[in-house]
Amino acid sequence: MNAPLPTAPARLMRHVLTAALAIAWTAAPAVQASAAGTPVLGVVKFQDETGALPFQGGIGRVLTNILTNELAARPVFTVVERRRLAAVLEEQDLGTSGRVQPGDGPRIGQLTGADYLVMGTVTAFQPGVETRAVRGGFAGIGGSRRSETAYLAIDLRVVDTESGEIRYARSIEGRTTRTATSVQVGLGGAGLGYEAFKSEADARVVRAAVIEVIDYLECAMVRRDGCMAGYAEKDRRRVDATRRAIDLDHDTRKRSR
Repeated sequence: MNAPLPTAPARLMRHVLTAALAIAWTAAPAVQASAAGTPVLGVVKFQDETGALPFQGGIGRVLTNILTNELAARPVFTVVERRRLAAVLEEQDLGTSGRVQPGDGPRIGQLTGADYLVMGTVTAFQPGVETRAVRGGFAGIGGSRRSETAYLAIDLRVVDTESGEIRYARSIEGRTTRTATSVQVGLGGAGLGYEAFKSEADARVVRAAVIEVIDYLECAMVRRDGCMAGYAEKDRRRVDATRRAIDLDHDTRKRSR
């Protein structure tokens, strides 16, 4: 004998219970993380305004992926899974370009469980800003030692999803150098061991910037101690160096002539 079909109210109740369980299961990791006292972060894709293409997919995408992985490895943070965050952004028609508008933060936070959204802009990337080569050798065996320096600048923003306000902001600039040796055999011989390292300085400066971002976030959001004085001093030196990069008084005198 066949079982009777459920009535319309019973079917409705079943759908409601199923939806409630699905929502509870999705939000559970974020709720548990919040209860543990660790900030829950969602990393939005960093915008890239440089036009540089040192890596496949662009420097903004690579920086975002590295930042997400490195943040997740720090026990003081809980990170919303990238695919889950991207799905929410897409569903809410916000895109994944990093251009989250004011007022979107609370909605994203409610749907993902994120306390903060980490976002930013890559404002400068210059590979090979300084190249040094020293050549030498004898008896037909020659070689050279070469250094490549890459430069990167990031404007970082951290949005509080509850208030929608930018809670933390910082500009990060840095350089890193990679050195390698090339060996040449015979007159006019081809160099060996050069090409493999040419992009390593680019990769190193990106990862170094990511570590600087995470160290700063841990200091500002978790430790909240005297470590902030060190970052204030770094910012002071960065601003002073920027001021020295242009002689505004000299430019004014030239224009007045």
